[in-house]
Order: sequence, then structure tokens, then C-alpha cells
Amino acid sequence: MAGFRESFGLVRNLNWYPKHMNTGLKQMQAKLRSVDCVLEIHDARVPLSGRNPNFSHLLVGDKPHIVVLNKVDLISGESKRKIKEIYEKTVTKNLIFTNCKNDQDPGIKKIVPMVRDMIENSNRYHRAGMEEYNAMIIGIPNVGKSSFINITRAKNLKKATSLKVAPSAGVTKMVHMKVKISNDPIIFLYDTPGILTPRVTDPTAALKLAVCGSFPDHDVGLMLIADYILFTLNRQKNYKYTSLLGLEEPCDCITTALTKGAIHLNKMQQQRSMALGSGLHKKPNFEYMSKMFIEKFRKAEFGKIVLDDLDQFTQFEQCNDDFELKENEVFERSGNN
Repeated sequence: MAGFRESFGLVRNLNWYPKHMNTGLKQMQAKLRSVDCVLEIHDARVPLSGRNPNFSHLLVGDKPHIVVLNKVDLISGESKRKIKEIYEKTVTKNLIFTNCKNDQDPGIKKIVPMVRDMIENSNRYHRAGMEEYNAMIIGIPNVGKSSFINITRAKNLKKATSLKVAPSAGVTKMVHMKVKISNDPIIFLYDTPGILTPRVTDPTAALKLAVCGSFPDHDVGLMLIADYILFTLNRQKNYKYTSLLGLEEPCDCITTALTKGAIHLNKMQQQRSMALGSGLHKKPNFEYMSKMFIEKFRKAEFGKIVLDDLDQFTQFEQCNDDFELKENEVFERSGNN
């Protein structure tokens, strides 16, 4: 078995900032005057590189602020402990882990009491006389914001799903009217579009987001996402993929791995090739194999994996620097999309 790559070579930077993100950011800022608390939700698999620090000065300010790390079912208990330690030291102690696919999740049960306590112990300024509480949920694409609202609403009000949910990024494109999630106290929650930064300067961080579905797969490339997953698994000495692909040993080449996997799973397709003479010839169905490989990873079938190195505490500050964004840059882009 040949040695594995020490680093992942990239051919281009990955950036995705469609017009609706800029529009949504303006709408979110316009709503802040009527918001009592901000819920910032992220994917627990990318707790460092997946957090947009610009939210702090653009959308949080001095509002009561809770960080929710969703998809906790996809990480290990030890990773959860390390993440909690990092966040309490560098971000906030107001941290909740959730699994929005489980209506019995203990984190979901903590949301309403924490929101109530934080608002009641804050200065609501011009909203001091309002009986109902308004909260806003913010985050990057495809971290489960709409699912979070639906399950919180179902848990506290016994109401059916109210917001559209899909497994791809960019479904929510505007700030919705507020949705009631609690009667005692009365709490409304604004759903918002996922917001990335216009320029992601760290390609590795961008690839981690792509692996978790925060970029559209077709914009990034299925083979590229699958290759980064293979790189990550090998770096973590996780070789569970070998049995799926019918490999005798770990492999560091995504083309080789998926080719052998296609043969093993009989996922070949017919293609006419003039170079090989007349007639049809079989070739690996790389699109099918890449999609399958990506989905297996996202469903934690290779294990519960965090993409960030949690042992490197100093990386959190570096991630913030990589996502650094000046407020005027966001609005200058509005006429160019």
C-alpha cells in the first residue's frame, strides 16, 4: 500500500454567494429591531470551519445569543466534549447540541426554557412592554434551520410541519414571516436563508462545507467532494470504505477506488468509444458511485466523523480570519448578482 497524501491539492477556490444571500442578509438586519434573541445554528461536524463569525457583528450585536450545534447524532461523545470545551472558552457558554431528526432529543427540550430565561434577563429596550418574544435563527446553508423550527414547533405546540425542508443547500431564500414555537411563553421564530461569505479564502474550509452539503454538490463537483472524503477518511485512519467498495486495502486515488467499487457493485454503464473501435463498451458509473460514497459519509455509515481538528484550539481564531468579511463588501455585491 502506497503512502497517503499529506495534503489535499485544490485546483480552484470554492465560492458560492447567490443573490438571495445578499438580499436575505439585508432582510435579516432589517428585522433585528423586532428580535429579542438570536439562535445561531451550525453543523456539529464542522464546528470550527463551519461557523461564519461575521454573524456576531452583523446579526447578533448585543442581543441575547445562543449557539446551536445540530446533527449531534453524526459525531461521537468525545468529539462533543471537546467541542463544548472549545466553544465555552472562545465563543459562548450558551451552547446546545441538537438532533432535529429526533423529537425526543434532549437538546430540543432545552431551547424554549433557555430562550425565555435569556430574554427575561436582558434589556429589551423598545420591546420591553411586548408580551410575546421574537427570536431569529441564523446559520450557513443546509445546517437544519427549517428542521429545527419544525421540530421545536411540533414539540411545544403539537403542530405539524410548517416550513419546507430539503437535503440540499439554498432552499430557504428569504426571511419568512415569524412562526410560533411556544405558547408559554409566547415565542415566535423567524426562519432565514443560509448565509455564506462572498469570499471564502480557505479552500480546505470550503471543501469541508461542501462535504456537509452547504454548497450545491453540482457546483463543486461530485468527484471532488468524494475525493476529499476519501482523503479525510485516510487521514483519520478510517478504512471502513474498503468493504463497501470491495477493496483489498485502503486506496488514496478516488478514480481507482470508485472504479473498483463500480466493478464490485456492478455499477457500470455502456458507452460508445471510437478509440476502442465500434460498439458499446463498459465504463464505471462515476456519477452514481460518487453520489453513493458522499451519501454514505453524510449518513455516518463510515462512522461518526468531525472534519475539523479539535486538538488544534488555535485553529478557531484562524478560521475566523479566513472568513473575515467587511460589512460594506456584502452590500457592494448586491448590484453584481
